[in-house]
This record gives sequence, structure tokens and C-alpha cells, in this order.
Amino acid sequence: MPDSPAAVTALDSPTYRHELDGLRAIAVLCVLGYHAGYNDFAGGFMGVDVFLTLSGYLITQQITRALANGRFHPGRFWLRRVRRLLPAMLPVLGFALVSALLLKGQGAFAAFAGHFLSAGFFYSNYQFLAEADYFARASDTNLLLHTWSLSLEWQFYLVTPLVLMATVRLGKGAPLVALGALAAVSLLLSEALIGSGRESWAFYGVLPRYWEFVLGGLVALLVPYLPQGLLAATGLRAGGIALILWGIFGYAGGSFPGVGALLPVTGTVLVLAAPRHPKDLLRRALDIAPLQWVGLRSYAIYLVHWPLFVTVTPADMSQSEGPLSAALLVSLALGHLIYRYVETPVRSGTRFTSSAAILRYGGGALATIAVIGLTLPTAPVAALGRALPLAGLRATLTEIDNSREAYLTRMDRLASNPRDGLHYCSYDSLSGPDQMLACLTDPSGPEDAVLLIGDSHGRDVLLALSYALPDLPLVLFHQSSCVPATYVRGRSLCFPDLTQTLTELAEAGRLNRVILASRWMAGEHEGAADTLATLDRLGAEVLVVGPGPTFDAPMESYATDLALSGQSLRDVPGLGPDRFAFDVRGVNADMRGYAEAAGARYVDRYAAMCPDDLCRIFDGADGPILYFDQQHLSPAGLDVLAAVLFGDPRIMAFATDP
Repeated sequence: MPDSPAAVTALDSPTYRHELDGLRAIAVLCVLGYHAGYNDFAGGFMGVDVFLTLSGYLITQQITRALANGRFHPGRFWLRRVRRLLPAMLPVLGFALVSALLLKGQGAFAAFAGHFLSAGFFYSNYQFLAEADYFARASDTNLLLHTWSLSLEWQFYLVTPLVLMATVRLGKGAPLVALGALAAVSLLLSEALIGSGRESWAFYGVLPRYWEFVLGGLVALLVPYLPQGLLAATGLRAGGIALILWGIFGYAGGSFPGVGALLPVTGTVLVLAAPRHPKDLLRRALDIAPLQWVGLRSYAIYLVHWPLFVTVTPADMSQSEGPLSAALLVSLALGHLIYRYVETPVRSGTRFTSSAAILRYGGGALATIAVIGLTLPTAPVAALGRALPLAGLRATLTEIDNSREAYLTRMDRLASNPRDGLHYCSYDSLSGPDQMLACLTDPSGPEDAVLLIGDSHGRDVLLALSYALPDLPLVLFHQSSCVPATYVRGRSLCFPDLTQTLTELAEAGRLNRVILASRWMAGEHEGAADTLATLDRLGAEVLVVGPGPTFDAPMESYATDLALSGQSLRDVPGLGPDRFAFDVRGVNADMRGYAEAAGARYVDRYAAMCPDDLCRIFDGADGPILYFDQQHLSPAGLDVLAAVLFGDPRIMAFATDP
């Protein structure tokens, strides 16, 4: 992360706090350990929160000192921030560009062009927020995902000088009150966003994260009032480090960021508040040479590690601890090279110190980033991609990309412009059982409709039914990632009060024919037994669509692994149970048993998609791909599913006979 103390205070200054470089080393190493998949680093991502709080302290300190001396100019401040942030970013953007040219299909490469531009201009947090979606590409395939935190830093740099300049003239305590109020509002906003299900806004937005910077800044304002002495130094520093390590190594899930970030942020605040005492052993421990070496290079290491990790594991990071461990060590070396040959010369070289020089060089760099980012999706770049190695892999990845886009287009068309006789009700956009019941019983909805309850796999069944039987009245009762049962999944409540909702639907005459369709995740699928018992009690006629395969990696991962070994995904006849994410066959048997016990019809989707336990990937040797990720069917896969559904006379009778 950018604002190491070296960026603010000279290394040989008596006030320079070397122990903060040691803290930054711990933070960046924990981030790397988390991204490498080490189990002990479950909360390693909190190292970023340590960085944000440190930046708040250092920048607030710098601004207030300059204001006190009458030497602060916001324009010059922002230019120095550009000089600090941008140079090390340039070689990382170049590396990511080469990786994308080699390892991305057409759709993913077009997305990378937007990431390249937003990372270079430090607004990528909002770029990624706009892309956050259930069907978004896996985050561990985004070469520049980590730049969201740098964008937060830049936005903090834009806002904070204005706040301090506006309040410092009001009195000595005015900046303290203003920043404290902003911190409180920011934290409350973060909690409100998380509570309303908008975690992505809380994670990426600068306002919900602003409190983390501000708490560090408050320490800078309170320096004259902080305790002194060995006891305070040892106690505050020990308590702070303990809180940080507790958050990183003891994380067990839960709300984040919001109050979930209080452990690392509070820990960093305590370390910042600890006085410098020559007998403080913890301060000396943070001053040791290895930590100092990493801490001074932490910005460059952080910048380069993520695109390197994604390049080493371009489609799936989850099963690659060995290669990522090697990449971790390489990122330390590359970080040193960037620090030695890019960061240090620009920061200390006299040719880069004047505002005119920063404008000239920085403006030229940003113009270059803009030209490259805007021209990446064009035909000349596409032609260059075809001339590079691994063209066959990119062709397969492009086919997967195209299948994804075709599926999403079909789904969006259905959701935004539903045909007559189709009604779409989803907890992804509705809040609470009352809103859901109002949607399901909307008088404008179709009469005597088939009620389809499920997750995205249920929506797949809806798509297949809607296109194959355009006159069939359908109502979708949907919640992403949820089996049709009431239970807690992560931080979400799945199908809240489902039994009561079904009862009220029955009383309203809207529960005659019901289809249950889901991924039926192992363990969660057991809740379907109660749902089926409820439907049986209410007299509904029920059809259960069993699970299809859920593989242990996305199609991009299989295609990439095979291409790097000289093969093609089309060379593989199919994938067997050894490549499943869970025991699909066992779940299939359970679901059949639940359906039979409740007198429901059962569609064995697994048997149709995986005859003889071999799941086809393509529809024929030269046919289209059937999946666009590790579980969801492509449009061609939906056609196969439709053929299964409508090839059974019992199912056709269920669907067409009111």
C-alpha cells in the first residue's frame, strides 16, 4: 500500500517511526498468505484494513502539519500523491496486460480493458462494484482486482484535505469533531448497507470505508494528548498487535467490513498511539531488518503479487497452494525490483520533484493508460491476440465467454421483459415475505400457473420451460444460491417463512402445480424434505427436478490446465464424479427418496446430463459447450435439459394439464 512512512518523513529523521514499516510488513505478508490459500490466514485480508488506517494517520499528520505552518496547497499535495501512487502501478499494468493477452478469452479481455483503465485512473473500486453480480466472473480471475484498495486511498486523498482545510479555521478542536462525526456516519452507513444485503457497497465504497482512514487520522490529531512512558508504549503496542493478529488468525466468518473490521483497525490505532520508548522490546522487534525490508517494499509487493497469482492460476486459485507459494516468493523479488528501479528513483530523483515535472510525466503516463485501455477491445489488438501463443486456449475461453453472455442475455430478457403468462418474483430484489407474497399473488399474474420454486438452477428450468412451452403460465419464486427451504446460509436467510408463504398461497388458490428445482447443495438439500411434506399437506401436485453436476472447478480452469499440458478441452469425453464439488449422486438418491415419500414426480437431471456417470461437456464432438462455469448450463445445455423435460410424457402431462 502506498503511504509508507518513507513517503511522508525522511528515513533519517528522528521522528521517523521505523516500527510502522514492521507493521506494514506483517500486514502485507498476511494478505499474501490469505491470497495464497493458507488455512491459518483466514483473516489475512484484514491486512488491507491495517494499511488503510496507517494511511489515514500518515496523511492526516502530513496535512495538519503543513496547515499549521501555512504551507499546505491542495494541488501540490495531490500531485505528490500521484507521484507516489502511479509509478509503481505502471509496470504492474504492463505485466497484467501481457497476461491478459495470453490467457483471456474475448469477453474476459474486454472486461480487462475496463479494469486496466479504472485501475490506472484509480476508480476501480466503483468499476468492480458495478460488475458485482451473482453471475460475475470469479474474482480470482480478475488480474487487477486488488487495485480497489488503491482507489479508496486516492479518493481519501481527494476528500480529506478539503475537510481539514474547511474546519481548521473554525478552531483547534473543529477538525477532530468533524473527522469523528464522519467516522461515526461512515461506520453506521457500512452497517446499514450490510444489514440491507448490499455488502458489495460496504466493501468497495469509499464512504462506508472512510471511517477506517479517519480513525488513524484521529490518532495524528490527538498526539499531544496521548500517554507516554514505557508502560503505555508496551501496553498499547502489545494490545494493538494482539488485536490485529487475533483478527487475522482467528477470523471465523461474519459481517465484514463494518464492525467486523474493528479488530484490525482498533489494533492499528493502538500501535499508532503507542509512544516511542527506547526500552520497548516490541518496538525493537518491529524494527528488525527483515520486517523493515518487506515494509519498505510493501506497496510494490502488494501491487505485483495479485496479477502474478492470477497469471500462475488463471482460472481457479482454490486448489493451487503450491504454485501460489512459489509466486509469493517471486512477488517479494519483483516488489524489490519495482521499489529499487521505479519507486525510489521517482520519489528521490530531483527531475520528478517539481509540480511541472509531475504534471508532465504523470500526465503522459495517464494519457498512455487511457489510449491503451480504450483501444484494447479493438480489432488490431484482437489480431495481435490471435498471433500470440495459446491461441487455441483463447478460442475455447472465448466460446465459454460467448455462452455466458448468451445465457445472461436470455435471462435478462426474461426478467426485464417477461412474456405474457410469466411472472418473476425474486428475493434478490424483494425484501421479506410480505413483499414476496404480494408479488406471487399479484392480480396481474397468470391464472392457474405452475409455481416454480428454486435458485439459479430453478431459473434454468424456467428458461427451458418458457422457450419450449411459450403458452405455459409460470410464476417463479426465486432466491439465488438457496435450496427451497427456510434456513440460514452464510449471512442470508433463505426463503424466509416459506411454510407460511406456501400456506397463504394455497389459501389464495395459487398452489396447484409446483416445481422444485435447485442445485441441491449437499447438506442444504435435506431441508427439501420438510418443504415437500408441506406441499403434500397442502394438496399441491409437485414435480422435483433433481441436481445436475456441480464440478470442482469452472470450465475455464479445465480448459487452461489442459492447454498448458498440450491438450484441448474437446479432447476430454466428459467429467466423472471425481471432479464433483460434492457427492451429487448421493444427493440425487436422497432427493428421489424425498420426492417419492411425498408422492411427487421426479426428474433425474443427473442421469440425463451424466449417462453412465460421465458428464458431457460438449453437445457432440463438434457441438457447443454445455456449461459456462462449474455448474450453470449454457443455452445449448438448456436445450438438452428441455429435451429431457419434454421427452417424458408424465412431465408433459404435469406441465400442460391444469
